[in-house]
Amino acid sequence: MTLTGTEGPGEHGVLPATARACVALPGSGSEIQRLPITSAGEDDGWLRVTSSGICGTDVGLHAAGVAVPTVLGHHVVGEIAAVGADAARRWGAAAGSRVVLEEYLPCGTCATCRTGTYRLCAETDLWGGGRRIGTIPVSEAPGLFGGNSEYLYLPPNAVVHPLPETLDEDLAAWVLPYANALDWTAGAGRLAPGETVVVLGPGYHGLAVVAAAVAGGAERVVVGGLERDAERLAMAEALGALPVVLDRSDVAGRIRAASARDDVALVVDAVGSDPDVVGPAVDLLGHGGRLVLTSPKKPAQVGLDTSVMIRRSLTVRAVRGRAPEAVAAAIASLADGSSHLERVPTVEIPLDGVGDMLSRLAAGAGPESPHVVVRPTA
Repeated sequence: MTLTGTEGPGEHGVLPATARACVALPGSGSEIQRLPITSAGEDDGWLRVTSSGICGTDVGLHAAGVAVPTVLGHHVVGEIAAVGADAARRWGAAAGSRVVLEEYLPCGTCATCRTGTYRLCAETDLWGGGRRIGTIPVSEAPGLFGGNSEYLYLPPNAVVHPLPETLDEDLAAWVLPYANALDWTAGAGRLAPGETVVVLGPGYHGLAVVAAAVAGGAERVVVGGLERDAERLAMAEALGALPVVLDRSDVAGRIRAASARDDVALVVDAVGSDPDVVGPAVDLLGHGGRLVLTSPKKPAQVGLDTSVMIRRSLTVRAVRGRAPEAVAAAIASLADGSSHLERVPTVEIPLDGVGDMLSRLAAGAGPESPHVVVRPTA
């Protein structure tokens, strides 16, 4: 049976004829457009978007100006509005189910996908021209491939995770960044209970890493930021971290002085493109320490003291996204309250405010809380 779009949303499986979306335009602009909603076939579906979290990737795409009009937004939570029988079986989600959507659109058949690391599939590799939620132009029917819209098209290769009905809507918006953080600490970072963790940068993902490290049993979590990050450092403290205001000329020294620790086991770099943090991050690590790099630096080439790395048996791990197991762990932790991310305020904006907010964030003039969530139906 094919579920056909009709006027009059509200019943499961019934779709409106169009949806409002914030469309990013070339030249760093955006505008609200109405785009048509097509029928759902046996192997695809439609999501009614309830939240779309804004992350640094969205800000960067908006600031640089997309090549062609595109609906951004890839940290998406919603309710299945219409779904075909084959897709429902594959996703384990019926019409009316609450789900979180990963951004990846993998082929599902290559060796990488078969081993569960579908985030590295060539079909969804942005560096190789791959496709992801929030990056597909509106010129490709049906055009609604991003979370900054009332409805989002779910193609057959969408990666969907059902959510418990008891999970708070604000916390549901944390699933993907928190899953990233769990993967970066427990996975790539090999965090063991009782270790000391340093988080560089108290932004969106930095706060998620603090929560993940605390939940993972770290004895001490230190988070470093600049003077302008005072409010975010306070949020990190509320999550259980020791906040430190950094001096760019002596990052490692300031953290050591504040924490009185020289046995740092794990440093997670969550500051974005600044290459100057890599040296101090390595300097902080004790014997057997691990550095996790979460984003490319500009310029990409950075100097590392290989002598120090060998003497201390250090490890540098670069990460991309998260493993599927981390998504399940994030959902469970958010649902049982062990993440404590409810302590970070949520800044909600309607579709009409997306363009302005992206511009503000690009200019460094965003709200104090980095947890900014688009509510398309607000």
